Amino acid sequence: MKRLVLFAAVLLFVLGNAFYWLAPYTIAASTPHWPGVGEVLHQYMRNAVAIRSRDKEVPRQVDLDDPGLIRLGAGHFATGCATCHGAPGIARNPIPAEMMPAPPMLDGLDFTDGELWWIARHGIRYSGMPSWPGEGREVEPWAIAAFLRAYDDFDRASYEEAALGTEYAGDAIRFPGLYGAIPKDMACARCHGEDGMGREGTAPKLAGQSREWLTLVLNAYHDGSRESGFMEPLGAILTDANIDGISDMYAKMEGDWSGRPLPFGDAERGAELARKGDEHDDIASCASCHEGGDDPLMPRRADTPRIAGQDGFWLYNWLLMYRDGPVPETPRAHLMEAAAKPLSDGDIADLAAYYAGLTAGGTAAGN
Repeated sequence: MKRLVLFAAVLLFVLGNAFYWLAPYTIAASTPHWPGVGEVLHQYMRNAVAIRSRDKEVPRQVDLDDPGLIRLGAGHFATGCATCHGAPGIARNPIPAEMMPAPPMLDGLDFTDGELWWIARHGIRYSGMPSWPGEGREVEPWAIAAFLRAYDDFDRASYEEAALGTEYAGDAIRFPGLYGAIPKDMACARCHGEDGMGREGTAPKLAGQSREWLTLVLNAYHDGSRESGFMEPLGAILTDANIDGISDMYAKMEGDWSGRPLPFGDAERGAELARKGDEHDDIASCASCHEGGDDPLMPRRADTPRIAGQDGFWLYNWLLMYRDGPVPETPRAHLMEAAAKPLSDGDIADLAAYYAGLTAGGTAAGN
């Protein structure tokens, strides 16, 4: 019996080495798998995704039916996904269609919300599907999940309007992911709007922010010291002239903001916390930096962003970023990290409710 076991082990070792070194199974993408291999690999992928995403819940601040979040997902899909997967009414690029496995068109998906997030966040090894480029920005892939849930509701025209905005719908053939170069004037406006107001929740409002702050942040996305799967891929290709021009353009726009609050959070408590902080819990006053400039809504320093009137979604996520990471490696970011560390989820919700509700003149919406 021992001889039989030893013989089997030696035979397995020899056959394994022969398979490894002689490589009888081709790796050529031009040749199909042996019968059944592709099906087994695909089902293993489905099982692996299902197991690893089974406890993934949609975060409190994320509404997958929010049109702004769907538009944000559509915009990123256009730049990061459509070359391989095509898009509603738009075929895949013929080159990735020859990959093995070929990236599928994404109509008729039967993944759960958590599975869609997991695939967008982590990618799929050995398939060419990348992980999310903004390490640690766990909330961002939910925009892709929101768009993919609504994918079958789009035709080409409505998809281009969602991804690019009304001004640029019809120009998608020149858009990255759709066989061409991005028109310079489309790069920011497709998410932040022609007027810098964020296309009704698609992206943060930039109109009227200081030139200094805009330049600082764009440089941070350019060199990777501020992480974001949305902004880093675009920031990486910016030149100094691009950054100067974009900063100057948005700084000159009229910043009459009005934010959209989240459906939770106590704005009255948030106002108290923002103005006075909480000595017992070692919470600093937000207003000491972010309010009190020449305009009451503006910060005291030009290298500090205006947050009054931003949407609650962005305020909530930014505070989570500074509290939980990844903290940007930018000047004074350590001050925000220290200020955010003591905040509870409830504190963050209340502060987001207060600042989202501020309108021109420094008053709360509805007052």
